[in-house]
Amino acid sequence: MKTTTITKSIRLSPDESQELARLSEHHAQSESALMKKWIQDGIRKEKLELALQAYQQRKVDLRTGAIMAGVSFNQFIQEVEAHNIVILDDQGFLERLAMLADAFQNERLRAAVQKMMAAEQSA
Repeated sequence: MKTTTITKSIRLSPDESQELARLSEHHAQSESALMKKWIQDGIRKEKLELALQAYQQRKVDLRTGAIMAGVSFNQFIQEVEAHNIVILDDQGFLERLAMLADAFQNERLRAAVQKMMAAEQSA
């Protein structure tokens, strides 16, 4: 099956153009091949960042985040961990955290748990 391609163009300053030529020579690839690779890398990175933000804001779960990012479930979990984002998919987590806040008489933790519970109820 034949794939249709679409041409996009960008304007570069003379310095940017020279740098692109140097990098093209260094990598032994055409300038257009390098630019296409960089665009693909940038799109992948942007999709991942948007998915991580959505997960962090509790707009999506881990599976939906992985789908948004275009990566496997396991890879998305690795990215979540690499970005030091806490995984909160356990249904009883906030209730147990509230019990710990009470047990340790930690007002800051109790307030944070109440804020998270209120956010969950309004969502």
